[in-house]
Amino acid sequence: MTKEEQAQLLLNKYLKGEASPEERTQVEQWYQSYEAQDTLAKGRKSEVAAGILLNLQREMEPEKQIKSYRLFALYPLGKIAAAVLFVLAGAITCWSVYRTPVVKERFFTLNTAAGEQKIVVFRDGSKVTMAPLAQLVYPLKFNRSNRTISLTEGEAFFNIAHEENRPFIVKTSNNLYTKVLGTSFRIKSFKKQHDISIQVATGKVAVGNAHQVFGTLVKGQEISYDKVNQRAVIKQTPVKLLVDLKFEGIPLEELINKLEYAYSIHILLSSPELGKLKCTGIFNTRQSPEEILEIICSLHRLKFRTSENHKTFNLYRK
Repeated sequence: MTKEEQAQLLLNKYLKGEASPEERTQVEQWYQSYEAQDTLAKGRKSEVAAGILLNLQREMEPEKQIKSYRLFALYPLGKIAAAVLFVLAGAITCWSVYRTPVVKERFFTLNTAAGEQKIVVFRDGSKVTMAPLAQLVYPLKFNRSNRTISLTEGEAFFNIAHEENRPFIVKTSNNLYTKVLGTSFRIKSFKKQHDISIQVATGKVAVGNAHQVFGTLVKGQEISYDKVNQRAVIKQTPVKLLVDLKFEGIPLEELINKLEYAYSIHILLSSPELGKLKCTGIFNTRQSPEEILEIICSLHRLKFRTSENHKTFNLYRK
């Protein structure tokens, strides 16, 4: 424990009446020196804050402790406690703030020139492919509750890593947002165009603004938002977006999670042990889920059954 932590602990014990006679003497001697210096003057809280723990830390050195207890009679407990409460409420808080620098969230702005394409890969594994004349604004580090970036201009394709409790949010002009947990989609948002277009390649995305959710899109759908009339229309994508699905030595249970989000399906395993099987392969969303599962099952001598609507699959050993 540092001296600063010891000093704060000692002050708390004093106020709660849990300090030993030697500890009370220590605090009372500290208080006497501070009152004599008149450092509680108005407008000097930061100076007081800097000196409070410093003086007390010095007093905590064994060789500097004074065992006399006479000061307790001169400075009643109520007076000292009141002063310490004032200090704790204002100065120690200020001291902590002064000692801990305020870290402002840093954002980066990335632009692409005419004929240029850039790829941004975030720490969570999400990847953004920027088309020419696009602008992306993103934080140095995502926070714990969400992963939020802004496409302020142009077109970009997003391949988002799945995180169940931390959605990925893309903001565009007119306060429009696209919110996902893990999927891939394309956004076109040009300042000079009347519409913002969002096309889903895999998984699901929710699109809306501060006032309403316009809808949840699945693979093969797109939404067109009219910025002038503030209206949104959802329709089938004329040309489907195709995405590569790459797996390298990952457990089957992890691969299943990726397939479920890519195709909006549900895959069940007959045994938890099957989920530990390692899988490697490169697929493409032009393939159906059945095709991919057929290949995976052949590698591990498994079989699968599918529901009538082809939305639920059961994998089991032969």
